[in-house]
Amino acid sequence: MATLHPRHAPRSHHPHPSHTNPPANRSTSWHVPSRSATFHGDEDVPWHHMAHAYTWVVENGYNSLERTNRKTEQWILQQQTFMASEGGDLRSAGRGPSLTQRKAWEDMIYSYEIEAEQWMRHEEEARRRAAEKERRARLVDEEMRRIETRMRIKREEERKKVAEEKHRLQEEVKERDWRNRLKVEKAILDAWRVYEERWTKLISSSDVLTFSSIPWPMVSAPRKPEDITPRAVVSFLFSQVHSEKQARKERIRRAQLRWHPDRFQRLLPRVKEEDKAQVREGVGVVARCLNDIRL
Repeated sequence: MATLHPRHAPRSHHPHPSHTNPPANRSTSWHVPSRSATFHGDEDVPWHHMAHAYTWVVENGYNSLERTNRKTEQWILQQQTFMASEGGDLRSAGRGPSLTQRKAWEDMIYSYEIEAEQWMRHEEEARRRAAEKERRARLVDEEMRRIETRMRIKREEERKKVAEEKHRLQEEVKERDWRNRLKVEKAILDAWRVYEERWTKLISSSDVLTFSSIPWPMVSAPRKPEDITPRAVVSFLFSQVHSEKQARKERIRRAQLRWHPDRFQRLLPRVKEEDKAQVREGVGVVARCLNDIRL
């Protein structure tokens, strides 16, 4: 039987051991002859340590390759059978392995050791890359959490700022309305005070009267009869700012005593002739307004 050197073994492009996962419940399908079976206890065989290395490589390396490289497996089985038979023949002949056999074993073990070292390096590199990938993913997650926290804080600050600005504007509107109301109330009080004083002076004096000297029941004195409106008269006479103790009926009665056309006739002779028509018209507007209120 001719010796099949590893150089002449069938070569197949099998994947790296780290890329092939052997079945968990499947054991190797070939048998490695033990030292006792091959060399029958010969402690002086110079290459028995190579048999142990070969056994270790086969058991740990080719376990994961048997599904993907049947040709290589068959060749290894042939080599095992051949070496076992040759070892038996050499034992019976009383001589050791030949130089060709020793060289074949050394080349085979050397190639297995290279593959085992490459596989361990590949596994170490894979573990290192996996750890680095996990570390980077963790850093990305931490950075995303920091970004989300900053964005949430920024949104909360913006909402708070908008709420504060809205509250400030509302307070400004309230303050402005309050000030405007105070101004209006003060204007009504001042106008009412002047109104009462001018009526008292008008009754007690005999001065010549004009349209502008008549104390019309309005906050702003009219310049012509068209400026006298029912709304302006009502808002002035029935304002809650003045005469708080007088009821609505009492206010109407007092206004009627002053602005009824028949009663106002006694004041018309004191009005300038060029203003009498305007004064009559203005008095008529006030009187009709009061009559409408009573209705």
